[in-house]
Amino acid sequence: MEHMNYAASAFSVPLLLLLAALAALLLPLFIRALRGTQGLMALGAALAALTFFRLAPQVEISLFNGAIALNPASAYLWLFTLGVLAAVLALSVYRPPAGEENAGEYYFLLLLSALGLMALIAAGDLFTAFIALELLSLPLYALAGIRRSKPGLEAAYKYFMLGALGSAFTVLGIAVLNALYPALTFDALGQGTPGPLALAGFLLVISGFAFKTALVPFHMWVPDAYEGAPTQISAFMGAAVKAGGVVLLWRLFSLFDGGPVREIFWWLAAITAVGANLAALAQTGLKRLLAYSSVAHAGYLAVAFFGGRQGFEAVLFYLPVYAMATIGAFAVALVLEKDERGPQIEDLAGLARTRPWLAAAMAAFMFSLAGVPPLAGFFAKFYAFAGAVTAGYTGLVVIAVIMSAVSIYYYLRVTVAMYMKPPAADTHAEPAGLAGAVIALMAAGVILAGIFSRPLLAAAVGAARWF
Repeated sequence: MEHMNYAASAFSVPLLLLLAALAALLLPLFIRALRGTQGLMALGAALAALTFFRLAPQVEISLFNGAIALNPASAYLWLFTLGVLAAVLALSVYRPPAGEENAGEYYFLLLLSALGLMALIAAGDLFTAFIALELLSLPLYALAGIRRSKPGLEAAYKYFMLGALGSAFTVLGIAVLNALYPALTFDALGQGTPGPLALAGFLLVISGFAFKTALVPFHMWVPDAYEGAPTQISAFMGAAVKAGGVVLLWRLFSLFDGGPVREIFWWLAAITAVGANLAALAQTGLKRLLAYSSVAHAGYLAVAFFGGRQGFEAVLFYLPVYAMATIGAFAVALVLEKDERGPQIEDLAGLARTRPWLAAAMAAFMFSLAGVPPLAGFFAKFYAFAGAVTAGYTGLVVIAVIMSAVSIYYYLRVTVAMYMKPPAADTHAEPAGLAGAVIALMAAGVILAGIFSRPLLAAAVGAARWF
């Protein structure tokens, strides 16, 4: 009875978000006084869900013939999702990315995408995971171009076309596996050694999920999508979509003890770390730099997979740490942006003189992403790489560490511009407002999660054993 009570309580969270999504879309059509308040409705629902959400008991509750599994791991990642959603909604209230006539659609689609991520996290079989991943992704195609500007429409088009290609790979792979296995649950897929045809099916599915995670060479949509989309949506894609893809890839990776699948993951991790960091060196736009940074961190997360259970514990620690730094950096970009493509690195020149607290927060985000101690990003990378070294993948870790050192250069470019260059004559920065609260919370998070990393790490360790 206690378990069913928890299941009912847990499902009240996505139900609340769904009701908020429908309210944001429909109520202003009938009650004129509610027009312009959709963001506050959505933010209030997310904060309420975050406040009243309860962690799962130390059991797994399987629902709908195993299609949905509620356990401490899904609870941990649902809290992560709600935190990301609340931060992005706060940034959307601070500066609405869509006009009043499109506000209802914007918040409806954003909440629907968050529901997709929550369903993906709790998915117990491959088919449910695919449906959830599409529910996560499809609204984002529209959100990327919701401003109907040329950069936004270009971003939406590229994101949709390449996302559709990834979905096609996934569907084809699932069809192959469905013909070969009695069930598509992850437990059933892990039974026995796959033959050549099953292996081909797994590789197709992995390729499709690699598109969503933005592993090289499946990352082509990321720079244009992050640059052209509203900055709030870029932050959500960087934190939420990546988390969903990483969780799915881990569940597939963990089915194999060795063989060609592990070798392919090795090369994906190495090429992603090298390619993304080298590409980031040439970027002058802040949002494009953060896009390639996002791809590079996907490579580091893939490196962590090779640490086995210890590695996945590091992944669950890494995801919120990375999300805080990324959302914070995009929030600073939002405060500074003058046009739809976001600020250039040179636009941050002299920010330490004109907005010292904003520059200090941005420096904390850059150093955390670079992995500089004692910030949380250092410990995230340390735990991720330590597990792989323990498992004997020293060569892969050496590549990742070298590329992480290379990344310091382009993160320092941002810091040098803020602290060592004179302010530009046309420096633009809106009053921080609600975005300032998000920036302050994210900065405090990357600092405190570094100095006091044990509580978050303990939560990650407790959650990891359920996947």
